[in-house]
Amino acid sequence: MGKTHRGSNLRNEQPKSGRGTCPITKKSGVKLLFEHEVDGKKVMISKSAKATLANAKRRQARKEKKQEAAAE
Repeated sequence: MGKTHRGSNLRNEQPKSGRGTCPITKKSGVKLLFEHEVDGKKVMISKSAKATLANAKRRQARKEKKQEAAAE
């Protein structure tokens, strides 16, 4: 994890050192590091939630690609 997501940078920029409950994974006490748009609202999400969303997007693209190939 880069230095921008550790220690003094988080303490200076965000309340509670950037910790809270992730709106995606519903885990509490995790660092909310990344800004993401969910249902038209910008929310802070955790590292694991960012990975979860990226993997879901990748799986969806792969599924659509398979459906296109099957249609041809």
